[in-house]
Amino acid sequence: MLKARILTALLLLPIVLAAIFLLPQMGVIGSFAWIAFCGLVVVVASWEWQRLSGMQGWVAKAYPLLSALLFAALSQLVYRPSLLLGLMLGASLFWLFITPCWLSKKWKLANAGNLNILLGWALLMPAGLALIVLRTAGPWALLAVLAIAWVADSAAYFFGKAFGKHKLAPQISPGKSWEGAIGGLFGVLVYTFFLPKYLFFHGELLALSVWLAIAVVLTAVSVMGDLLESLFKRQAGIKDSSHLLPGHGGVLDRIDSLLAILPIAAAIYLGFLLF
Repeated sequence: MLKARILTALLLLPIVLAAIFLLPQMGVIGSFAWIAFCGLVVVVASWEWQRLSGMQGWVAKAYPLLSALLFAALSQLVYRPSLLLGLMLGASLFWLFITPCWLSKKWKLANAGNLNILLGWALLMPAGLALIVLRTAGPWALLAVLAIAWVADSAAYFFGKAFGKHKLAPQISPGKSWEGAIGGLFGVLVYTFFLPKYLFFHGELLALSVWLAIAVVLTAVSVMGDLLESLFKRQAGIKDSSHLLPGHGGVLDRIDSLLAILPIAAAIYLGFLLF
């Protein structure tokens, strides 16, 4: 399992980095290429979502295609940043306020049936669009945001292994501990302290305290994103969202934290850009 996990990571990482850094930023072809890459991630995640959420009939079969069409249409909001900001703020409210309630009440996806088509879009579309938005700030800025999830996850894993005693959410994800979560936060705070702030629009003008506050919020929602997908999988009685990525499960398993982080990061970026 560990060997498969490492080999998959070694194959995927160059592809992701090549897409971020090598796809042209300007021009119609360059814009289309990056949007298509982001759309591919959304479509694959949509295919996993219809399986995870228990959709049935033609809705389940058509969901990936419908998601592709919707993402293509919504990608035009890149040229309407004020509308895009509204969408990102709406997604941010979901992660900051609705998700904690969802985790507390443990609402069941099965109760919604095919209406989960809407929840899936609420989770996936803002994150996919945020990838487009944040890359306009530059490939290094996007990578810096993505790294928050990776740093939080890695630090939480090692702190949890070393010090984990108190379960964070035993009914949802028994392996996670409060010590791991605190370790993840510590890792992100250290990362944010040393992060070159000039990578972001007017980032150097923000006080360090503001940067650290943003780091706390993004770390918190990254944990909630992870827990929410774990809850969905537990309710569905499956371990992984799919088996597309040997050793890692599915695409949703790899981007669960990013689904929460990306819209909030994009909302912050667009807010500074517009105001």
